[in-house]
Amino acid sequence: MSTDPRSRFWPAILALGALLISATARAEPVLPVETWQTDNGAEVLFYPTDSLPMVDARVIFDAGSVRDPAGKGGTASLTASLLEEGTTERDAKAIADGFARVGAEFSASANLESSAVRLRSLTEEDWLWPAVELMAEVIAKPAFKDEDIQRERERQLRGIQSRQQSPQAVASDALRKAAFGDHPYAHPTDGTRESVESIAPDDVRDFHRQRFVAANATVVIVGDMEAEQARRLADTLTDGLPTGEPAPPLPEVPPLEESETLRINFPSEQSTVLVALDGIPRKHEDYLPLYVGNHMLGGSGFASRLMSELREKRGLAYSTYSYLMPLRAGGRLVMGIQTRNDQVETALSLMDEELSRFIDEGPSDEELADSQANIVGGFPMRLNSNGKIVEQIGALAFLDLPLDYFDDYTERVEAVTAAEIRQAFNRHVDPQKRVVVIVGPTAEEADGETD
Repeated sequence: MSTDPRSRFWPAILALGALLISATARAEPVLPVETWQTDNGAEVLFYPTDSLPMVDARVIFDAGSVRDPAGKGGTASLTASLLEEGTTERDAKAIADGFARVGAEFSASANLESSAVRLRSLTEEDWLWPAVELMAEVIAKPAFKDEDIQRERERQLRGIQSRQQSPQAVASDALRKAAFGDHPYAHPTDGTRESVESIAPDDVRDFHRQRFVAANATVVIVGDMEAEQARRLADTLTDGLPTGEPAPPLPEVPPLEESETLRINFPSEQSTVLVALDGIPRKHEDYLPLYVGNHMLGGSGFASRLMSELREKRGLAYSTYSYLMPLRAGGRLVMGIQTRNDQVETALSLMDEELSRFIDEGPSDEELADSQANIVGGFPMRLNSNGKIVEQIGALAFLDLPLDYFDDYTERVEAVTAAEIRQAFNRHVDPQKRVVVIVGPTAEEADGETD
């Protein structure tokens, strides 16, 4: 028997999935979200639940690595990591003890497009409000002491060094740089050794001062509370923030102009191959046809074409895949495989063939029906816990998608036709314009392995 007291709530979590299916069938809102703005300009989204006596709150700032100062990649990541290292009123241990004392979970992190501060707490008054007030202090009053910044910067540098030991990480960083060029999306979220070493304490303080402001924040609250409590929670989290200004729009991602192949020497038993092609921003009207199409191409695991052709039929790899990278200002379609060093060219050629065939012919009726059933069947799992609901609502708000996006989601997936998929791939994906990154031994070393 589980000793975790939260285990008794799993039946309610599973019941939520059934309710989502039922709500969709009745054409009722899947996520009836209430919205408002705080007095100092933060956007708030609240979804009440009554299945668990808990609340998940997330404050999302338009402060991802795309907002790093020029030449100082990794600033957003460093700033987020320092939020737990002390405020003007208490040190890191006191912060950790404060959340632990009331059984709350707290974290902060940065990714490519945003920084997020998260809280999970019981909704009992004596447990909730101390956690909320502490979270507000952490967001608005970080100490950013020189010694803490130096320590966290060294930790970040060790992480960068560790990434260089992973061929997949090396390939991913190189692909992003080559695929996005001079766009802010190009540099790694944690930065490079050179960029992180150039970050001064004042860079961190200035980044927080400019980006961690109410007008640049979205507060998402999901849990067992009334709207009045949610308003108090949102106000508490944001009252200490200056109004500030929202981050400016990002420049559009330019299309790829030509093909390029990068080979990075790496002493490994297998080669990692990544291919980037043109994609679309997340809000684009062709997103759903591309998403459903990619599910068949390489996004559905063993049921995908890439897996069938490269693994099942030819044994070239344990895993091969494709995915969309749909960001706010543009995107890319990425294909990947890890294969034996002497089979790189064969695998790459077959990936190209499968992509070209899919663009030219589109999916079969059977493939499309199977993929649609798989996507629709998995939909409730995307919303079967407070944490997942917070994530989905936050994404809708951050990407400026309609809050009723999920109300007819399954119907829209089922309505996608093979012709629409073929047309969308033909409009946006040109197999003659691509970036290829190969990380592994040189061709001479690979040939030597087969002698």
